[in-house]
Amino acid sequence: MAKFKMRLKVQGLELEVEGERQDIPLITAAVSKQLSSIVEPADVIVEASPKHIGNGSGAIDVDPARRAARRPRGTRTPTESAAPVEFRHDPGKYGSPVQGWSVAQRAIWLLYILQTITGNKEYSAGQLVSTYNQQFKAAGKIHPPLLTRELTKAKVAVPAPVGEDKGVWYLTAGEGERQAKELVTQALGR
Repeated sequence: MAKFKMRLKVQGLELEVEGERQDIPLITAAVSKQLSSIVEPADVIVEASPKHIGNGSGAIDVDPARRAARRPRGTRTPTESAAPVEFRHDPGKYGSPVQGWSVAQRAIWLLYILQTITGNKEYSAGQLVSTYNQQFKAAGKIHPPLLTRELTKAKVAVPAPVGEDKGVWYLTAGEGERQAKELVTQALGR
């Protein structure tokens, strides 16, 4: 095993530790514990068990096997895994989304054209994200957490362009439809 030597000097305090590389997490935790409670006896560093440093409730876990156990990466949230809405987009009638639009504007525009084409007025955030990202890749991808955050902000605006009920989003009759029609006009370049 590779040996190492560590020296820490705090005004009026000197600490020197020697050990092997495999002991680094143990020693680091012990030094941290020692510095956090200067009055604790110095033999904690030398006599600490390999699994835990500290006493009772303030124990620090340094077991590498426990530290490595983490939540698996790459899991999909319900927002990301919703099936896209199938529809035929008519760019001559509704235009295409503009890259400069905010996430909320893209969602309002998409809600409007989906409502007009399919007749359904309510969609989940997951459906909006997957539909937009499938149909309008060139205009920029929408990330699920951003969509939910921006629609929530829009929902509390006065007057609110969107509303939410049990996880589904819809355009409000007055302001939502007005903003959506404005966005269609922009998308058509008029």
